[in-house]
Amino acid sequence: MSQFMLIWSVLWWINIATGQQCSSYQHETVKLVIKSQRNNTGHWVAQVSLNHGAYQHEEGPWELDVDHSVEKCDEEESVHLVATIAVPPRHIHVQYKLLPDLGYYRFHDVPVTWYKAVITCTAENGHLLILNSPKEFTELKKIWDASGVKGDFLHIGINDFDKEAVFVTVLGDSLNSTGYAPWGPNEPNSGATANCGALKRTGELHDSYCSNQFPFFCEKNLF
Repeated sequence: MSQFMLIWSVLWWINIATGQQCSSYQHETVKLVIKSQRNNTGHWVAQVSLNHGAYQHEEGPWELDVDHSVEKCDEEESVHLVATIAVPPRHIHVQYKLLPDLGYYRFHDVPVTWYKAVITCTAENGHLLILNSPKEFTELKKIWDASGVKGDFLHIGINDFDKEAVFVTVLGDSLNSTGYAPWGPNEPNSGATANCGALKRTGELHDSYCSNQFPFFCEKNLF
């Protein structure tokens, strides 16, 4: 082996609202070690070890994902390892639930208007739910159903304020880019007076009057 290259990235969640970021730490918080050696059969073997400290308010595991590839050029062989460390966000609200590979969620069972839902999620440093996959809907529906809350609709983080029937997320992305856009039959259908998004318990999207009062999920993304 002529080269053994490590590329690694640490994903940090920083509280943007404060505008403050620590420039250094008193204690080592993460150590990533990769050791390689030839075994007695002549194969190269790499061992990846992750050790980390933990802050008092951190929740969930640190996840280490390692990808590797081999490139050959003439008689030389290069092995590339890419190690990505996913660090859970600090100071997660105690009522947020981690759904692995999806994100952190909090279900608000008291119905409010769409605007109130957006304000509530923003105040929690999150955003109103944006669905990205059928799997995400399935997992959140379990929480919704288990809550015992009646009614068939939730507020979700989409709207068509700027252009009628062209829905975008509260983060400014197009609905089609989210990976989840199964409109109900003849939806959206309520014209210029229904500019907010709602999710039916069956998984279908509907346009909705922003003044409608529904329960909702707040979401904090993993990445």
